[in-house]
Amino acid sequence: MSSSSFERSPKQHARFEKVHHFGMDGGDGVQIFRGEWDDEGVYVYQAFKDSIADWALEHQMFGGEEFKPVRMTWVKPSFAWVLYRSGYAQKHNQTRILKIKLSHASIAELLSSCRCQPAGGGAKGRVQWDPGRDLLVGDPKERAPRKLRRERAIQIGIKAELSELYVKSAILIEDVTDLAHAVRDAHVADIKSKSNAAITGLLPKLPKERPYMPQCAEAQLVALGMLPGERSGSLSRIGRGKVS
Repeated sequence: MSSSSFERSPKQHARFEKVHHFGMDGGDGVQIFRGEWDDEGVYVYQAFKDSIADWALEHQMFGGEEFKPVRMTWVKPSFAWVLYRSGYAQKHNQTRILKIKLSHASIAELLSSCRCQPAGGGAKGRVQWDPGRDLLVGDPKERAPRKLRRERAIQIGIKAELSELYVKSAILIEDVTDLAHAVRDAHVADIKSKSNAAITGLLPKLPKERPYMPQCAEAQLVALGMLPGERSGSLSRIGRGKVS
């Protein structure tokens, strides 16, 4: 089975094809969920301190005394975005980046309980669309992957019962901290050399991210801004909250 042929209904397949052929911003106020995925599931990223990461890798699930699912935590399908947020895995308590695989059903269940809204509110799940980041180009001023002008990246915030569901849904947990550091070094080298030689050498190791259409109800996809509709057209006017 190919990496793009996981089971969809004809209607779901039509949604995917529509998004797959959109331009950078999707058009009609629609935002595009981009990530790495295959028939089994979808990958997301989180940055943690060493003790939480070590426990998760050993047990292949999240837990331990220091993991607190009560507060809002954010998962990111974009590798470039977690590199930006964690400072290439160098910020305090964000020194390890984990790559987590969730089933298609689990990601759809999480998103079905999310709301697309600015910071605040009492939702146990939130979706925010923030400026995308370019995995292939570093910004010398920000010391981070370069901000994209038109493309937006999805951030999924979860807490309480949704966080517990997330913990139970992890199929696989990998440590990609070394790759994060390699991307940082490549960006620095390419900025100095004014070329893309270093990052080009890393291409075989980088995630292959592409458009993805979650298996959610059509009304929810509109509400989250992934399909055309009244809600998706208003997303550009929604304030952006702080994502951690």
